[in-house]
Amino acid sequence: MKHLSLFISLSFLLLIPLNLSAKASLHYVNFTTEELKNIQGHYSTVYGYLYIRVRGKQVNTRYNGKYIQLIKKSDGHFYPRYKFLWVFPIQIGNMSFSLKKTSKGKTQIIMHEKNISRVVAQKFIAKPIPVAWKKRLGTYKATRIKGNANIKKVRLAIQNGVLVSFTNELTSPYPLVAKSNTQLTSPSAGHNNDRAIKISMTKHAIILAFESNKLKLIKQ
Repeated sequence: MKHLSLFISLSFLLLIPLNLSAKASLHYVNFTTEELKNIQGHYSTVYGYLYIRVRGKQVNTRYNGKYIQLIKKSDGHFYPRYKFLWVFPIQIGNMSFSLKKTSKGKTQIIMHEKNISRVVAQKFIAKPIPVAWKKRLGTYKATRIKGNANIKKVRLAIQNGVLVSFTNELTSPYPLVAKSNTQLTSPSAGHNNDRAIKISMTKHAIILAFESNKLKLIKQ
């Protein structure tokens, strides 16, 4: 929903094998124990939900159906790459990432690209999903009440123990946290101007709201 154009751009980027790094002189280094401890977990990003997993010394995730590995280089940044045909490691573009701790102790991911650095994700703690919301999992027809969002379908599901929402045919969902048996909201991606997704259960329907949009969800 938010930053949909950026999401689509990244999706296309992940479909194209690129190795355009201007930092070819950098060499690989190991993650520190503290970095491995801090990086694993659930993230709310401007592109949707992400779970970063640590296995031994390796750091990986899945995005848009692709297995992505994060490697660390001597500049201290993390670089994403995936295995083309599951064999050949391909670095993705010129982007790199680093971790940042906020004054409130939140772990954020900073993306560095073309001399621009910005927060793109923030770690959150997965909370138990109430039984009431587990019973509401499934696909819903979306009817617009307000705004101009072109959303026809919403699917509520669980990934890695986190409640998530898929819209239309997108394969990357957005994370949700239960505030009560009747209300869900999306965790912050680390921006002061975050416009959270809110889903509320009313007497006759589920209402989804984000930015200036409001939709009614009827289960199919």
